[in-house]
Amino acid sequence: MAPSRAGAGAVLPVVVALLLGVVAAAAATGGARKMASHGEGANLKASPGAPAAGGSADQFRGKARLPSFAAPRRYELFLRPDLVACTFSGSVAISVAVSAPTRFLVLNALDLSVNRASIRFQALEPTEVVFFKDDGVLVLGFAKQLPLGEGLLKMDFNGTLNDQMRGFYRSKYQYKGKERNMAVTQFESVDARRCFPCWDEPAFKAKFKLTLEVPSELVALSNMPVANATFAGPIKTVRYQESPPMSTYLVAIVVGLFEYVEGMTTKGTRVRVYTQIGKSNQGKFALDVGVKSLNLYKDYFDTPYPLPKLDMIAIPDFAAGAMENYGLVTYREVALLFDDKSSSASSKQSVAITVAHELAHQWFGNLVTMEWWTHLWLNEGFATWMSHLAVDSFFPQWNIWTQFLDSTTTALRLDSLEASHPIEVEIHHASEVDQIFDAISYDKGASVIRMLQSYLGAERFQKAMASYMKKYAYSNAKTEDLWAVLEKETGEPVKDLMTTWTKQKGYPVINAKIKGNDIEIEQAQFLLDGSSGSGMWIVPVTSGCGAYDTQKKFLLKLKRDKLVIDSQCGDRKKGGNFWTKLNINGTGFYRVKYDDELAAALQNALETKKLSLMDKIGIVDDLYALSIARQQTFASLLRLLYGYRGEADYSVLSHINTVTASIAKVSADAIPALAGDIKQLLIKILLSPAEKLGWDPKKGESHLDVMLRPLLLTALVQLGYGKTINEGVRRFNIFTRDRSTSLLPPDTRKNVSSSNRSGYDALRKIYKESAEGEERLQVLGILSSCRDKSIVLESLNLIFTNEVRNQDASMLLRGIQPEAREISWNWLKENWERISRTFSGSLEASFVKNIVPLFTSNEKAAEISKFFATRTKPGFERTLKQSLESVRISARWAEGIRSEPGLAQTVRELLAKP
Repeated sequence: MAPSRAGAGAVLPVVVALLLGVVAAAAATGGARKMASHGEGANLKASPGAPAAGGSADQFRGKARLPSFAAPRRYELFLRPDLVACTFSGSVAISVAVSAPTRFLVLNALDLSVNRASIRFQALEPTEVVFFKDDGVLVLGFAKQLPLGEGLLKMDFNGTLNDQMRGFYRSKYQYKGKERNMAVTQFESVDARRCFPCWDEPAFKAKFKLTLEVPSELVALSNMPVANATFAGPIKTVRYQESPPMSTYLVAIVVGLFEYVEGMTTKGTRVRVYTQIGKSNQGKFALDVGVKSLNLYKDYFDTPYPLPKLDMIAIPDFAAGAMENYGLVTYREVALLFDDKSSSASSKQSVAITVAHELAHQWFGNLVTMEWWTHLWLNEGFATWMSHLAVDSFFPQWNIWTQFLDSTTTALRLDSLEASHPIEVEIHHASEVDQIFDAISYDKGASVIRMLQSYLGAERFQKAMASYMKKYAYSNAKTEDLWAVLEKETGEPVKDLMTTWTKQKGYPVINAKIKGNDIEIEQAQFLLDGSSGSGMWIVPVTSGCGAYDTQKKFLLKLKRDKLVIDSQCGDRKKGGNFWTKLNINGTGFYRVKYDDELAAALQNALETKKLSLMDKIGIVDDLYALSIARQQTFASLLRLLYGYRGEADYSVLSHINTVTASIAKVSADAIPALAGDIKQLLIKILLSPAEKLGWDPKKGESHLDVMLRPLLLTALVQLGYGKTINEGVRRFNIFTRDRSTSLLPPDTRKNVSSSNRSGYDALRKIYKESAEGEERLQVLGILSSCRDKSIVLESLNLIFTNEVRNQDASMLLRGIQPEAREISWNWLKENWERISRTFSGSLEASFVKNIVPLFTSNEKAAEISKFFATRTKPGFERTLKQSLESVRISARWAEGIRSEPGLAQTVRELLAKP
């Protein structure tokens, strides 16, 4: 599953960045990920293998997992959705293998009305039918022990096509000016049970044979191709081919009005992209990426795509970014559709990454599936890593592996919190699963895979992955199974190495100090709050000395070790070419802290253009984190940043922009008297590349320059640079009168805001009139960025109207500026009960994630903690802890900045430099 990247595209005129206030530099890649129902018994361990020959049904309450004395082998599922009444009815016949003495069958069902009279196992009627709603469990008790071997369990049921974007739900769309409903499934992680009674855990793989009864004029899609269809007037019955063994969370159904574009892989697999009527042309780019991805993955894993067809479909209401259902991949519209005329370059890249991610899952996740949610990272980490491998192959000019460091640094920030979690995290209850669809499972997972591949070598790694895929095809695997295959294929101590990265949270900082002709290195757990952790890792250390052709690699297995300084590193006494860089190109998931001599040599290497793009990113991100942790001074961070003036690369400047935005925010709270000068310094760093690119696209410019332009213009607006603001206002005013003007092409509409009512009203008008999903989302991302409190409140209240889909609410939250944090926090408190009723899981968590970290005081952290003391739910508990920790870390950083001597002098000196 791909996280939501709804804001990934460019937004309206930077222009507007002034109209509403000073821009909302909304991070375009938030992570809306689904959350499930919350139940009791979270601290109880599973006893999956314990046969229950007797006892009561209550013995199955509050367990982490279903017992394994009975397991499904095959489902025959019939569903009849009513798209007018928004209900559905169905029946299921499950071939169940009973392997141990028991009088119970224990499976999952939630929010379903099961017809008790219809329940039969073979000819046996249950004497007990017990629902544990908090656990989503259905227990069937029989008068006597069940016969061992395979039997047929049958039952009828009905339910509601809900509005929660999970289970079997309805999505609304317009057709010929009228609103209609489509029926859609979203089952990951634990929501298949909301559609039909089933063994809803990844390890219970079974074959599925589906039948749907739907209106004749509608398209009805599922995982497999249609076997046959029969028509009876306005109704048709569609029967699908039987699937190979798969987990319940991958079953998929979509019913509605659609059209499609079609392609074919080199092996003859049919690939289609389905869209709403009239939008199929916008599916052509995703189709091209999809076909290429299937071809590439077939070769990489040396395993053919397992199904006869692959469909990808755009859904108007969709909580995640996309979902890898076997053979029927579902997407938010903005994650699948691309229009050459109206979509941005960043949107094109986002679509490519998302499609490649989901199709990687067809092997890593669908063909070979994690045994339990503890091993989720095997799905998401590998799909994230593989998507970059694929896109780099298709679009080498995008320099995607340098951009991949966005994923690494995102994970490094989250994993330096005490409230982080290991990659392999114990799951004790279904209600806990969706909390781990986060940057640790996705981005840290992908980053440690990159680290391992770099250590083993690309060829050995690929060969081992092909062996793993063959060994566990159509089955389930644990993390240890992957390590075992890698060890066997490479002869390297993979398990010992990687266990230190997956079974404990956090990561090390490597302290590097010159002593004589050696560089002494020492590892210690890095935490942003400045405290010391007890973690120890086996670290694949890489080092470069004076040039990139003198790299060394070794495993740091102890707390301390040393590197010998070679002659090719340059003459330390003469300066010049001498420099040493650890963690070459950021392949390792760790930070480096250099002593003063090594740091000065690296700064010189930066300013004399000796460093790679990836290493330029690495040294600034490390120093930024060390400054927050108060292990390096704020002044040293500003001096290093000054070395990036004139930098022209998109990926490097994207990271610089992240750091400068954070500096501007903390400066306003910590040292308001100096904050204006610091903003001028940050403008000085970014202005040269912005002026070079200008406002207007140039013929033949690169994809990366197209993405860089809005990033820099938005940054300058946020920093209050008058010239950019004025030009933005001018262009936006023209744009509001002439929407086809070339003055604001899609890529330059990057984060607009407005400081007054007229600007806000103009944006609302654009939102209502636009037919482009990307543009509408972009407008949402800016509406709340105003400093006018009444406009901020009006924007936030749109969340409760039909004007904004629930899935898009977080876009309105991302624009909130620090100046509006208090009014936004009060709004959240006043509306929390309504928010909690309307939103669930990660959508509910997004309110916490976007508002709480705006604060930088311990007092506010205490107030927020008190408010949520009686309101926390499993779906956002971890997010709340992480957000509160971030507030306390910001408060500590601000305190350090306030007390740092000589800071004003450093700022003045840097401003005075040419």
